[in-house]
Amino acid sequence: MDAQNSRLNSERRAPDPRRMPDRRILKTLADGMRFPTFQEQSVQFLTRYLFFILGWAFFHLTGTPANLHLSLSAINTIFSVYFVFNTLAFWHAWHVPMHPLRYRLAMWADIALVATCVVNDPYDIPPSLVVFIMIVLGNGMRYGMRMFGEALMGSFAAVMIALSLRIAYGNQGVSVGMLFLNLFGGIVLVYAYILMSRIESARHLLERSSKQDTLTGLMNRRGLIETADALFDRIETYGGMASVMFIDLDQFKRVNDEHGHAKGDEVLRRFADILYENIRSADIAARYGGDEFVILMPETRIEDGEQVAQRIQASFVAWCAERAYQCSASIGLGEAPRDGRSLEPILDKVDAALYHTKANAESGGLQRVDKLPRTATPATR
Repeated sequence: MDAQNSRLNSERRAPDPRRMPDRRILKTLADGMRFPTFQEQSVQFLTRYLFFILGWAFFHLTGTPANLHLSLSAINTIFSVYFVFNTLAFWHAWHVPMHPLRYRLAMWADIALVATCVVNDPYDIPPSLVVFIMIVLGNGMRYGMRMFGEALMGSFAAVMIALSLRIAYGNQGVSVGMLFLNLFGGIVLVYAYILMSRIESARHLLERSSKQDTLTGLMNRRGLIETADALFDRIETYGGMASVMFIDLDQFKRVNDEHGHAKGDEVLRRFADILYENIRSADIAARYGGDEFVILMPETRIEDGEQVAQRIQASFVAWCAERAYQCSASIGLGEAPRDGRSLEPILDKVDAALYHTKANAESGGLQRVDKLPRTATPATR
């Protein structure tokens, strides 16, 4: 039995990816999506303006517009529409930096414009084909592997359509040089994708280990703060709410004193298991420090969060009773953005609720911020 318990405890200490928050909430978010800052995005928009100027100059200054399948005025119209769209997207990014739909629309606008340029490129080997590499690398390295894959497949499809249209329009056709240019470009992009996927995997592993508590497998305080910033940004931008729970284990020091620190660690690991068993994959559970824990529950009203808190308390008390431990869990509960629009102010209020219930209940109390007496003051922890 001791050997089995030792093995189970060792497994619990190993990083468990299921205990990390749903990737939709992280800045390096779900499905390989990254959410870069406005400063990062502004570099991309300025690069688009640069290529816009180069593209316009290419069609106006090459001196060989005779092979164009669209008139120069039509090409100017397309460039003008792209300029307006890019400017509006730039303005939108300034006000709403985190917006996946805009990322995709801007990327597909890039692909459509470059494909148009390739179709109307007057040269046998279109120089404009090279710009597809910039589109794939620019979006992939900035927005993560999912956008990398979408940009890669979209660019390949656009190249095939553009080259097919060149042949259909009776242009010079597909030369050997053009085939090798596309072959080399495709190899470069696929190789870059493979390298990026390995780099992203290593980076995610490093980030996960740096944000995870080694004893419980839950998120640590650093990970909680970074993840909470992204969550509250999403609430501020898109609306919604989140329940915030602050938990303190009652009589935990007594377990350490009477049964030893090994049993105390067992209590912490088991409590982490109980948290995991009672929350969703999208919820965020973190060990805040010592025997304190924080849970963030996106899109959860405080009434629903209260039910989760009660289940956690009941499960923990039942487990402790089986081992004759006198432990329980006191919980303070609040709701964002009503009780705070960022982690620090809402934790102050939830901590005050926790302090109030510990001061007024023998053990295992539960106090909501919205039902906190007006005389209650934030705790000094």
